[in-house]
Amino acid sequence: ESLFEKMSDEIPYEADVMIKHFDEGETQDRINAHIIVEREKQKAMVIGKGGSGIKRLGINARQKMQLFSGKKIFLKLDVVVYKGWSKQKDVLKKIGYDFI
Repeated sequence: ESLFEKMSDEIPYEADVMIKHFDEGETQDRINAHIIVEREKQKAMVIGKGGSGIKRLGINARQKMQLFSGKKIFLKLDVVVYKGWSKQKDVLKKIGYDFI
C-alpha cells in the first residue's frame, strides 16, 4: 500500500512486495520484504536519491504496521529486479497470486 501511496506517479503497477521473512515477537515483529520491479530504472526510482525514496516508504509502512499490530516493527526493505515478472505465472505464484 505504501509503495503505491508514496510513488503512484513514478512507479508503474508492475511492482509488488513479497514478504521474505516474518518473525513475530512478543513486543516486536521483524519483517524482511522485497519490493519487486521489472526494470533497473524502476529500482532506482524506488530507492531514490541517497536512499530517500525507500526510506520514505519504509517509515510509512512501518508506522501503519505498528498501528495495526500494537507492537514495534523492524522492517528491512530490498528492491529486486525481476524482468517480466508480471507476465510469468511461476513468478506470480511465488509472490502469492493464485490462478484458477
